[in-house]
Amino acid sequence: MLSTATHVPTFQINKSEIQNLIQFIYKYEQILKEFGALKIQLHVDCKLALKKRPKNLLISTITKQVSKENKDDLVYSVQQTDRSNESIKQRAIIKDETDFWFKLRLSKNYRQLNISIVPNKSFFTEKKSHEYFDIHRIPKQSLLRIGEKKVISQCVPHVKRANSPGAIFPLSCAKQHLSSIDYHHEGGNHQWYVIPAYERKALETLIKKENLSVCFDHGNIFIDPLLLDKNHIRYHRILQCPNEFVVLSAGTLAQSFTEDTSWSESIDFALPSWIEEGHANASDLSCGCDTSETSLSETIDVNLFQPELIQKYIISCLYNFTAEESISLTGLFSYF
Repeated sequence: MLSTATHVPTFQINKSEIQNLIQFIYKYEQILKEFGALKIQLHVDCKLALKKRPKNLLISTITKQVSKENKDDLVYSVQQTDRSNESIKQRAIIKDETDFWFKLRLSKNYRQLNISIVPNKSFFTEKKSHEYFDIHRIPKQSLLRIGEKKVISQCVPHVKRANSPGAIFPLSCAKQHLSSIDYHHEGGNHQWYVIPAYERKALETLIKKENLSVCFDHGNIFIDPLLLDKNHIRYHRILQCPNEFVVLSAGTLAQSFTEDTSWSESIDFALPSWIEEGHANASDLSCGCDTSETSLSETIDVNLFQPELIQKYIISCLYNFTAEESISLTGLFSYF
């Protein structure tokens, strides 16, 4: 498959840096916004919180499918369906993205997503020690801490399961256009397609030309990258392997498929640019979609994030200081 898309940059993180992952991400925020995403690989000295057993989770498959009107369509719609129409078991492992798209383009009018999403669940126990990476700690490290418990409690991990090779995660955006972290910790590789926030208007214009009326944020479509190539819409690819992080910037649109069965876990967070660049005001609550499968059900009050509080957060939480400088700032920002 011919493509002008490039892979997003990959960074390695060590034991010290992962203790404040948000600070690490903020350091590379300009690159993150340019590509819409970045990938993080863990150094061997990084320690993760204790994993829970997958069998403790109650998993139900989402009964949706991708379909197209005719064989030449490059935009697949996502529709509710009866699973009895097709077995969810697809035994052949997907070799690579060329293999996936070849099989999808030759398939009949529909194909099951074969995914499960479990909101407000995590594979990992919470850890008090900062020696271990804890995904539950991410929202509190981010700008969302300004909103305190009411806001932080809304941002909880959710588990994603690819039930078969070639499972499809349709195009979507984090709730209220937050940033997000996807930690793929087990199973086959994920193949991602990421469209940066600044390309959203161009994509909306293109979809209107295709005489389609769809929501971009809630997994209603799946786009063949040939359509993006043909219309010169910038997007980037990610090959995500087990134990690798994919970080999505505020407002980024992303879709993916899996080469084999897998487990992953995601959580939302915010950097200062979420407020400063207006992403937080891009409310998607009026779209009419069923958002019950998302981990964040309430709108975050943007009025909580006053400029002076954002600046204090940046200085106290996102900059690296010497021990003496940190002590001098303790009293000034003790309310954080």
